[in-house]
Amino acid sequence: MDKLSLYRKLLENGNWQTGEKNLPKKVADWLLHSDSLTQKLQSICGKLNVEITQQGWKAVRSSPQFAKNDENHTAWLREVILKGDKQDWIFAQTILPKQTIEMVASPVLELGESPIGLWLFPQQPERISLEWSFDAETKLYARRSLLSLKGYPLVIYELFLPQFPFEP
Repeated sequence: MDKLSLYRKLLENGNWQTGEKNLPKKVADWLLHSDSLTQKLQSICGKLNVEITQQGWKAVRSSPQFAKNDENHTAWLREVILKGDKQDWIFAQTILPKQTIEMVASPVLELGESPIGLWLFPQQPERISLEWSFDAETKLYARRSLLSLKGYPLVIYELFLPQFPFEP
């Protein structure tokens, strides 16, 4: 299995949890960070780059938060690797239902290699949930954020890769 397939599988099959229980403090500081992860990343590296691994319209699995907004379950999937000082740090997926794009998030289609957080967080999205997962086999942590932008949902998944510097 290639790296990207493994990363996607880890995000899809995560054992999602809330709260700090069982999280080392240095890891909790990142996984439970409620502001822009992009800005926090920029504060610890000289240069943050975005490598797009895939993006486009996809059929998504039905989920309660999306079903009420998009009967076709069509969403824009943006999948990237965030690189801090040329090191692969985070594999991220952002899923925006079609109606979210059409009503409040059309600029996402034009982001290119800019981090989504720089566009999203100035708009003050409401965080509905923030969960984390740990994969014992790979020893990788992930987080999942459900956000509402002006009443329209989106989900961001972030997998912290082996090179990620949890230690400051």
